[in-house]
Amino acid sequence: MEVDKGLRYGKLGEQCEAVVRFSRLSQKYPFPILINSAFLKLADVNNFLRLCVLKKILNVDEFVKRVFSVIHSNDPVARAITLRMLGSMASVIPERKNAHHSIRQSLDSHDNVEVEAAIFAAANFSAQSKDFAAGICNKISEMRQGLATPVDLLKLIPILQHMHHDASLASSSRQLLQQLVTSYPSTKMVIVTLHTFTLLAASSLVDIPKQIQLLLQYLKNDPRKAVKRLAIQDLKLLANKTPHTWSRENIQALCESALHTPYDSLKLGMLSVLSVLSGTIAINSTSALLQVRKQDQLIIFGILDALTCLSTDNQFHLNIL
Repeated sequence: MEVDKGLRYGKLGEQCEAVVRFSRLSQKYPFPILINSAFLKLADVNNFLRLCVLKKILNVDEFVKRVFSVIHSNDPVARAITLRMLGSMASVIPERKNAHHSIRQSLDSHDNVEVEAAIFAAANFSAQSKDFAAGICNKISEMRQGLATPVDLLKLIPILQHMHHDASLASSSRQLLQQLVTSYPSTKMVIVTLHTFTLLAASSLVDIPKQIQLLLQYLKNDPRKAVKRLAIQDLKLLANKTPHTWSRENIQALCESALHTPYDSLKLGMLSVLSVLSGTIAINSTSALLQVRKQDQLIIFGILDALTCLSTDNQFHLNIL
């Protein structure tokens, strides 16, 4: 009653004092039912306090009810804040269908702030809920076939990294990503799509060999330096995570790319991937490096020697030899 009385004052200073006083009251009366009731009173004040008390509340249903009422506001900013709060609550309410519906509906909003918030919430719920993830995958596919601009898709594509709940969903997501990277070959779209490909493969595990091959293809054939740099970055991520999935052919393809690229920075990057693999099962005593043609071995060793001198800043630990 004391907290409620302070919060009902019209003056902001009185409300702030009531909030500050709550800590002392909770220590004086440490009864769960009283603290829970006081938290619900605080949740009536504004969205910031709703977020602050989220993990303290016992009655989740009542709390969500109070937060969710704001989603019907005419103010897009208020709806955006509510969506971000729902996204932060995804681990607590992963299967709330009303939240799923509101997020999908807000993705079609004409207000950029609300759309950004809906994308944030969609990513969080996709990571937690298989049903929601499947629905969002279909939504992105529909947008690709409809009138959606590449800019809209660019923001939505990273959500697909969370489609790892089962093999079927992961497979359909990879097919969608393949269609996207083919339909929109701009540098930014290719970079975002390839990286999402990699993160999805790293989570689902079964598609990692395919992803290594795909990245090596882009590293070899795509002329854009930014795309090659992204491919190297993702190859290193997969080398750290699952070195046992690398085949001798993969390692040889990486060596050949290092031989033929004219950019020292890219050579250093590729050698750093080999450096990671050198201490793992991927490169054993009968090293795959030694399967490279005899005339190329001297070139590789020469590159390693030269780049070891260049890497005195210790950004790359070249222990491949």
